[in-house]
Amino acid sequence: MTSEFIIKKIVWYGAGRLGSQILPHILATDKYDITFIGRKPPSEYKSKVPEGIPIVQVDLKDHSGIVQALTGADAVVVFTHFGPEGELDIVQIALINAAIEAKVKLFVPSEWAPDTAGGNGATLERIGPNTLPPSPAVAPKRVVHNYLMCRSAEGKIDFVSLHVGNLLLNVCAFSPMDLSQRTASLGDGGQGFISVSSLDTLAKGLDGLLRRYPKVKNSFFYICDGETTLQRIVKSFEAASETREPWEINSFSIAERKKMADKNMCNGIFTWKEFSAVLTIPFTAGLTVWQNPDNERLGLDSPSDERAQKTVDELVQRSMARGYII
Repeated sequence: MTSEFIIKKIVWYGAGRLGSQILPHILATDKYDITFIGRKPPSEYKSKVPEGIPIVQVDLKDHSGIVQALTGADAVVVFTHFGPEGELDIVQIALINAAIEAKVKLFVPSEWAPDTAGGNGATLERIGPNTLPPSPAVAPKRVVHNYLMCRSAEGKIDFVSLHVGNLLLNVCAFSPMDLSQRTASLGDGGQGFISVSSLDTLAKGLDGLLRRYPKVKNSFFYICDGETTLQRIVKSFEAASETREPWEINSFSIAERKKMADKNMCNGIFTWKEFSAVLTIPFTAGLTVWQNPDNERLGLDSPSDERAQKTVDELVQRSMARGYII
């Protein structure tokens, strides 16, 4: 019988908008010895990395240097840029290869989003019906998923991919909303249900999978607080305003928007416009409705309408305080 392995030492990559908010949550558990690595000088991360966490600069083209930075770690956790020319796949493959040589047990890739892997709602054979077709927009994450599955099948490293639904951090990128003008442009009228997650749920899910390794290894997990719609989000903004006046809502075709984006990408045009057009489907059009949420498997409360509304209310409160939707 194999003994249980406990994740203790973590190397953390990424202090962008999401990574910098989740890192303090994981540090606050007081369960892990964390080292932060990044490509910039340590001084560039001082405002984003909690005090007391060592910061090590790495060159992703220096394989031996990355290996040295990862040696002794039990797990690597990555939060890196996802978008056109973001090189998410190149960055992570360099880290994966170094992690293998450094004998790191677990690699947690930069996912934290809708089902780019295509496992949610799939058949027993993990094929369709509600999966994203091949696209440059999701290709970098699928490259990383496939690479990790190949290496894990060879027994070289384990992984866990955590999908958390819509975090409502970039809702306007896919369905423009204007708080001051009280207007919203919603894909297909904003009627489709989407799973939503709070940052707290993401952090607890990450802690849960780290604590449950190796029982959870080489798997794709889907967690959320519950489900809502873009229409409900708009109604929540209306209810929170002093006047409670209704917003002006217009609708656009998600399918037509994606069709144009696909055409552009086939012709070598891949900008944030095409990126957001493709991801409007998983972010707002139903592919984030998890068929069988894994909350219980990671020690989280079950999804509910109340918890989903709490997540929406947090978005509304943050936005009202700032004067714009964030």
